[in-house]
Amino acid sequence: MTARQTRAARDPLDFLAFRELVSRAYLRYARARLDAPALAQAAVDAAFVDIRRCWPQALSSASAPQAAWRHLRHAVTRYPGHEAASQPWLAGACEDATLLHRHAGMPVEDIASVMGVSVACVRVLLARADRESAGRVH
Repeated sequence: MTARQTRAARDPLDFLAFRELVSRAYLRYARARLDAPALAQAAVDAAFVDIRRCWPQALSSASAPQAAWRHLRHAVTRYPGHEAASQPWLAGACEDATLLHRHAGMPVEDIASVMGVSVACVRVLLARADRESAGRVH
């Protein structure tokens, strides 16, 4: 049994299911933010270690996916090159939604699910990004 299999055997089933559900989207986000695929994978792996560590608290929060997303975002920013696709005039969730939708090609519904927010919230974030981007052109 590999170290990963041993660790997975100790992880709660709900965490394993969550990881399976979001890991591909997390990797798409990390790849959009980081220059190297290996760094993106390392960032996602680090995020899941952090998420697992506080999984009970995430489950008791208002939104476990939203709590987990904060760990992913933090993990990605710890790696060199995280500014690669950065849009400095956008901040936080607005930048994340834009990266996932415009650069990674994710549908709004999937973005809402993975970030732990409503579809309406994602639409507002994207509209705000459009307004702020348009304001920078003029």
